[in-house]
Amino acid sequence: MHKQLEKADLELVVRRLPKDVRTLMLANRGDLFVGGGFIRAVIANEDVSDIDFFGRSHAFLSGCATTVEGQRDKDHTRVLRTKNAITLATENRLPLQFITRWRYETPEAIVDEFDFTICQAVVYVRADGLFTSLVGPTFYSDLAAKRLVYTSPARDEEAGGSLMRVIKYVKRGYRIQAGSLGAVTARVVEKWEPGGRVSMADYAVARMQEVDPLMIIDGMPVDDHETVNGLPDGESA
Repeated sequence: MHKQLEKADLELVVRRLPKDVRTLMLANRGDLFVGGGFIRAVIANEDVSDIDFFGRSHAFLSGCATTVEGQRDKDHTRVLRTKNAITLATENRLPLQFITRWRYETPEAIVDEFDFTICQAVVYVRADGLFTSLVGPTFYSDLAAKRLVYTSPARDEEAGGSLMRVIKYVKRGYRIQAGSLGAVTARVVEKWEPGGRVSMADYAVARMQEVDPLMIIDGMPVDDHETVNGLPDGESA
C-alpha cells in the first residue's frame, strides 16, 4: 500500500527544488512529477546528481523543458535530447532530466515502476495548489537500513542501468542481498540467445552501456559508460 512522505521530509524536498522548478510544477498541477533519486538523496542527506521529471506525454515534457530553458541563461544552458530523456544542463546548477521514454498520468504508476524501493518516491502539486507526495510501502524502512531491494518492474527497461546503479549505491554504503542482485543480473541477460553471434559477456556489457547520461562536463551531459573509438584494444574509457 502506498504511503506519503513525512511532513518534514516533504517540506525539505520542496525547499531544495530550484525556484523555477517549483514554479513549473505549480503551473502544471497534477501533471508534472518529480521522482526517484533527487528525493532519496535529499532525505538521506546524500549528494544530489540531478532532478528527474515524469509526465503524461513526450510533447508535454518537451514543452516543460522548453519553458525552463527559456527562463535560464541561454549562454550557459545546453540541451541534450536522447531516446530516453531531455536533459537541461545549466552551468553551476543541477541538471534537469525530463524522462520521455516512459509516460505516466498518475503518481502511483511512477512509484510502481522504479527499479529499487529506495527510489519509489514522487512529489507533485495537487489541484488545490499544495505540494504532496507518494512513496512505496518500504521506502522508509529500506532507506533507513540502506538496503537495495529490486522491484523487477514490468516495463520496457534498460536493465543494465539497474546493474550500474547497484554499483553506485554499493559505493555509497548500501547493501544488496543475493535475491535482488540475482534478479538484476537475470534481467540484464534475459534476452541473450545462446549460440548467437554475441557472447553473454558482450551482451551484458552492451546492456550496461544503455544508461542515461548523468555527468556534466563542459556544461554538457555525458555517458560515463560510453564506448569510445580510437582506444587501444582491450582498453575502454
